[in-house]
Amino acid sequence: MSLPAQIDPRKLALQGICLEGEFAVKNLTRLKDSVEAVTGALKVSLQFSLDESRQPMVTGSASICVDVVCQRCLDIVNIEINTAIALQIIWSEDQLSNVAPNYEPWIVVDKFTDLDVVIEDEVLLALPIVNYHNIGECTGDAFDTKADTNLEEASIESPFSVLQQLKK
Repeated sequence: MSLPAQIDPRKLALQGICLEGEFAVKNLTRLKDSVEAVTGALKVSLQFSLDESRQPMVTGSASICVDVVCQRCLDIVNIEINTAIALQIIWSEDQLSNVAPNYEPWIVVDKFTDLDVVIEDEVLLALPIVNYHNIGECTGDAFDTKADTNLEEASIESPFSVLQQLKK
């Protein structure tokens, strides 16, 4: 099921609505610019609710598969991004001090807001800073520890061997 792009998050929180579905990849332009390719749909599950003080909250998760560049071999590696979402809906920056410590602020000025922009922001924040293949799968594994151990021990002399000679 495709999720709506525009929602009224306060109304959804009052009703306790749970949204589950996917976003079209074509709408995720900033994510597409940040990775080599988006290989799967952005799957989202969101629970809108009110906390004890009747503040609108959004909790849930998002996941997507993308292709990124491995920083060892510069080949493409496919990774899955899974992120937890915990947002508190506020009306202005003046309310930033009222945001619960385990939640991020979501400033919603108008009645309706773009859901896909907020979810894309959360996914972009969850992107790893550097990406690598798993050990043994990377063509850039230049450090073969088994083959180089005997060679290193034979050719490298201890820098403290001079001190051993002075000690004698």
